[in-house]
Amino acid sequence: MKNAESSFFKKIIYVIITVYVLVTVISLFTVKSKVFLICYSLGTFGAILYTYSLYRDIINMYNKKKRTTKGFYIRYLFSASLFLLGASLFEKKTLAVISVFLGLINVKLAAYIAGFLFGGDRREKKS
Repeated sequence: MKNAESSFFKKIIYVIITVYVLVTVISLFTVKSKVFLICYSLGTFGAILYTYSLYRDIINMYNKKKRTTKGFYIRYLFSASLFLLGASLFEKKTLAVISVFLGLINVKLAAYIAGFLFGGDRREKKS
């Protein structure tokens, strides 16, 4: 069971990195802004750490049969700190915050894409 979960976690990380590369290549031709690229990279790095933290919390809940909210608060505090870091480093604050947001949204996008591509065989059977 743990091997399958680890494999799916790796697939989500691969999807996040693939989306990052695609958006970076597209933005090189359209946006042409260093602020966007740096903050989008910062948000994507945060998305990878966010996904890893979520994975560890799920494994710990499964093994310990105990729920804690510590990981939840740490993840959202980390996300807020990324927004603050992006906004405080650059003059174009709106572009910086939007870029970090798009990087963090990679988690949600990757979950849908990975579920669509790799998770179709684990549906519940109707009786």
